[in-house]
Amino acid sequence: MIDIELVLPAGWAYIPTAPGLARLRERAINGIVRHALPDTLPRDKAGPWRRVLRADLTRATDEAERQGARAVVLPVTEMYGMRLPGTLVLSVIEDEGDDVRDPRQVLDGILADAGTDGTALEVGGCPAARISQVMDSDAIGRRAPSVRVSYFVAAPGAPGTWGLLTFTVLSDGDVEADPVRAIVLLFDMAVSTLRWSDRVDVPTEDELLANL
Repeated sequence: MIDIELVLPAGWAYIPTAPGLARLRERAINGIVRHALPDTLPRDKAGPWRRVLRADLTRATDEAERQGARAVVLPVTEMYGMRLPGTLVLSVIEDEGDDVRDPRQVLDGILADAGTDGTALEVGGCPAARISQVMDSDAIGRRAPSVRVSYFVAAPGAPGTWGLLTFTVLSDGDVEADPVRAIVLLFDMAVSTLRWSDRVDVPTEDELLANL
């Protein structure tokens, strides 16, 4: 199975959303909830917040699974006293059929559609496109806009296979503010560590849980 791997900063969580990993996902979510609202907090005060956070994470990762994503990545620790309001979704897309176009032609089309929002680059030695957009956040119950950055990365030696990495960074209204730009840069750095792997013996969920 062709997959993508990232080197994540300390304090970032990786939540698998591929089919067949429900227990592993639940364990990851529980770990995030315990970190954000430790057991040392009063149960009557922290309990409702734990339920809300667990429900939000479960809903978001269920949606990622429905969309075919492999994983959701998010920072769970503060940096310099500031929480990093962003999430990264990882997907691998494989074109079906015999009409598989040259990766650079596909990227040229993506960049042409993106206009000034698009940038051609390489990620992990592979041709890629980076698309940055300012998005309306009403759908997630926020008035302030957010920054959404999508990377399309061609898999080496596998025409028609793509890595799609999309991260969203929330703002307080100014998407050009230094903290927002710094968080976007941090996510860009995480994406820059992307490497492709061709796994022959994919571990089962039981094996993965046994190694934790």
